[in-house]
Order: sequence, then structure tokens, then C-alpha cells
Amino acid sequence: MRTNWKVERGEREASMKDLSKEELEQLIPVFRDQSLHIIEEMGQDMLALESGKHDGELIIRLKRAAHTIKGDSACIGLDGVTNLAHQLEDIIDAVGHGEIPADRRVIDLLLDSLDAIKGAVGAEDLTDISAEDAVRFGERIASLTGEEAVLLEPTPQAPDQDASPSKETGDRIPASTEASSEAPKVPSREFVRVEAGRIDSLMNLAGEMVIARSVLNQIGPELEESLPKSEVAGRFNDASSQLGKLISELQKSVLKMRMVTIDHVFKRFGRPMRQLAAEHGKQVEMSVRGGETELDRTLVDLLYEPLLHLLRNAVDHGLEPSEERESLGKPHSGHISLSAYHEGNQVVVEVKDDGRGIDVEALKSKALRIGAITAADAAVMSDEDAYELMFLPGVSTAAQITQISGRGIGAAAVKSAVEQMRGSVSAKSEIGKGTTFVLRMPLTLAIIKALLFRAGGHLLALPLLAVNELARIKPDEITFLDGLESYRLRDRFISLVRPGVVFGLDRRRGGTGSALRGGPEQLFIIVLRVGSKRYGIVADSLIGEQELVIKPLESRWLHNEAMAGASMLGDGRVVLIMDAGMVFRKAVRYERAKGTRRRAYGS
Repeated sequence: MRTNWKVERGEREASMKDLSKEELEQLIPVFRDQSLHIIEEMGQDMLALESGKHDGELIIRLKRAAHTIKGDSACIGLDGVTNLAHQLEDIIDAVGHGEIPADRRVIDLLLDSLDAIKGAVGAEDLTDISAEDAVRFGERIASLTGEEAVLLEPTPQAPDQDASPSKETGDRIPASTEASSEAPKVPSREFVRVEAGRIDSLMNLAGEMVIARSVLNQIGPELEESLPKSEVAGRFNDASSQLGKLISELQKSVLKMRMVTIDHVFKRFGRPMRQLAAEHGKQVEMSVRGGETELDRTLVDLLYEPLLHLLRNAVDHGLEPSEERESLGKPHSGHISLSAYHEGNQVVVEVKDDGRGIDVEALKSKALRIGAITAADAAVMSDEDAYELMFLPGVSTAAQITQISGRGIGAAAVKSAVEQMRGSVSAKSEIGKGTTFVLRMPLTLAIIKALLFRAGGHLLALPLLAVNELARIKPDEITFLDGLESYRLRDRFISLVRPGVVFGLDRRRGGTGSALRGGPEQLFIIVLRVGSKRYGIVADSLIGEQELVIKPLESRWLHNEAMAGASMLGDGRVVLIMDAGMVFRKAVRYERAKGTRRRAYGS
């Protein structure tokens, strides 16, 4: 199997000397990013190789990738990486020709080799594979192939030797030639590498232009009122309208630049799931749908940890062992699916398994044990509400504590992480059939469509995605249930939250807001949905919908977790943007502090 490939050190060193220090510094980051991307793709292909779900194109792709890493690392002068990549190419070639089976032992060696290359090229200071690792991999490869161990160190040979058939490989076509002859031709696309920070800066500028557009929109009517017979006002409005359209297009283009496919996250789970399943002695199949779904780059980075928690829980105590599954008439291998799709202006990600499901009564029992609910609450609690209990700290669906789960921390961490992305997470389950977790997030964290309103003397905003409906009422239509202000919306009561009171903003009740002489003759109820809960925000007046550029709030100025950020309107006013989920939780804590029961909040 082994080819007699070696590197001409003298010529390579000469080519390295031709590069200036500045050129080398520019080349190394490009090499690192490209190599890490190739390694990630190779890892996914190797897992597909092990599963047997592959064709000849996969072998060609793997050989091409190993060949690329080999050539690029040779240019940089990483001898250990170069030779290990070549050994990988040989093994993949042998698997493709049926000389070696793609069993777990072979795939383990291939994946471990990739990890070694990734550790070398992905380090902050570019390093080569250590001599110890070179010896170790040489011995593992020798035990696999039955050949004499070869130290992975380069020795002289003509650099173009790789392009001709060797005595040991006969008339095999090299990876690069084979790929070019069999791979379908794809139209070339041009790309420009741009630092993420520059795109973020452009996004901030686009956000400022949105604010500037709001200013112009407010000046237009003022001009018409001041100059009713002048053509200047009309020309200004026309120009302002055209400028507004251009700013909207610019904003959309910048947002698209920040968008990446969620496949970047999904592809990273194959390795840890394979390892975890092996540790638990379980057979697990994982399928992915909707990998082409796009969302903000920032969200993609933040999604990995919460999804990994859910997948680990599914393998650890969601899926049954193979013997138990067969006794229940289920397939021998457990199945986990990851799917993503767009729903309006949201991205929805679902994690589904076909395991045991969640025992609602056991969940209630654990919540009772830690004092999260009362016996009265448990008696009237629906299954849908009970599933929400698993996201409380200290509540777990695991029967026993393991290194992976069981302490009631993972699900709570998932909920916290998703809410930091201004998203929500919910669960649904059926005993014996499995569990599905649904994560909903906005497409971007930079600009949102919001509903502006006044409450407690303050100008506030809520993300439009959280708003379910609006209702206009008179103050005497508000009633009290279990000590909580409530409103009958059609056939059911919903609990009401007054932001000015709960947050201490209403000076009529001892808060810090603007002084008001009395209550309004009519109120507005903004009905919000948070997971399976619905509640209403009491607003003194509605202002309307508007696009807002979210700016973070420094904690030294505002100590309020229910505020997601702030924005500036065209007239210079500052609006506080509320987090719908945190408002609900803060209201519950407020009522608990008063000693009021929270049952009405379950509507």
C-alpha cells in the first residue's frame, strides 16, 4: 500500500527563502483557515465512510483534501504535517481499492491523524507535529498495514514524483488527476476574504444610517407644515423616500454578508456523538436536514454549546440501550435528527430522538422535591407546562447522575444560552416514542422590528416577533384573579404585567419615571407569547412599529436583566427594548416577593 513519496527539502527551503517575512505572515493565516475548513469536511466524510453510506466520489474528495493539505503544508515547511497527510492519502487510497476495510479501527486512526494535524495548524503559533506523535502514528499505521514502521520524516526525492505511478501502486491515478477526470464541473465563483470585524463595522454603519433615515422621515412632515406652498418640501420627501429605499437595500445586503449556513454547526456534532455513543455502548444514527438554512454568523457561534447539551442528553439518557430497544420492538439503533428551517423572521432548530420520552410525573416529583412548585401547582399542571420544569436549575430527566448529565444543569444552561440570543426553547414528548426540543431564534441580533409604546412614563419597545395580538380596553375591565391583575381575552383570562410597577419606573407608584397626573381613560394590552405561556403588557399608549438598531446597555447605567438593549429614534429620544421572556420571569419574582400565588401566570 505504501508509496515511496518523499520531499526535496533543498528545493522547498529555497522556495521558502523567496518569500519575504511579510508575505509569509499573510500566507500563514490563509493556510490555517483553509486547512481547518478542509479538516472539518474530512471528518464528516470519514464518518460517512464508516457508516457505509458513500460512493466513489467520497473517496475522491477525501484524497483530494489530503493531497491539498499535503501540498500546502509543504509550502509552509511543516514536514511532519506534510508526511502524515501523505500517509492519510495512502490509507484512503487503500480503502477505496478494497485493500483495507473502513472499520472502526481504520476510521479511529484517520480521525486521530486529523486531530493531530488540526492541533498543529490550528495552534495560535503555527507548529509542526511532534517527533513523539510522528513515531506513534508511524507505529499505528504499520500495525494497520502490516508493513514495517516508517518514521514520518521527509527524505529527498524529485518534487514531481507524486504525479507519476509508483511501483507499489501500479497504474493508479493520483488524487488530483482522478478528481479532475471524475468530478463534475462546477461553475467557478469568486470570493474575497474579509475580516469579520470589518463586516461588523459595516453593519454598525448601516445601523446608524437606519437611525439617520428615521430623522429624515420626521423632518419631511415638518417641512410640509412649515412650507405648505413650496416645492422644496416635495422634492425633499421624494429624495428622502429614494434614500430610504437605498438604505434598506444596503442594510439587507450587509445582513446577507453576515449570514452563514447552519451546516457549519451541524457538521461539528458527528465526532462527539460517535465517541459518546461508543462510551455508552449504544448504536446511534444521526440525520441532518436543513443545513442550508442561513442565520447570523454570531448566532451560529453561540448555537454550538446549547445544541451539544441537548444531543448529549439524548444519547446519555434519552435513547435506550440496543437490547432494551429490541425488546420494545424498536430498531436496534437509536435515531437522533437535527433539522433547521425558516419560519417568518425566525430560525427554528429541532432536536428529536426516538428514545424513552419524558415521564411527566417524575418531572413534577423532582420539581416538588426541590421546592420549585407546590403540590397544588402539580395537581393542576398540564403536560405542556410540566415540560417547562426541566429547564429549572436542579431538575433533571435522568434516572442517575453521570459525567454527562443528571444534575439538572444542562437544560437550564440551554435555556439561558438561547434566551441570550433573544430566542426561546420548548419541549414536547411522548412516553416510549421520544422527545423533541424546539429552539426559535431571530435571524440577526443587530436590527429588529419592534412595537413602540409608552408605559409608566417611559418609552419602551418589544420585539414584534414576541407580540401575539393587541387589545384596547378600559381600566375597569381589569379584574383580579389570585391577587394578580388579569384580563378576559375571549374565552380565557391572561395575567397582566405593568412594566412601570414591576421595574420601578412609574413615579405614580414610587418609581423613577416621568411624573404623570393621572391614569389614562383607555389602556392597551400587548399580548405576548413566551414558550407555552401567554400574558399581557399594560401600555398607556401605542406608538407604532419601527426598525430599531439594538445597542447594548452598560450595567453601570441600568441594572435590569429584562432590558435587552436600547435604541435611538430619529428625534433623538432613547427607547428601552424589553426582553419578553425576562419580563415574564421578573414579573413572577415580583409577585412571589409580594407573596402572591403565580397560578394565573400559567395561562
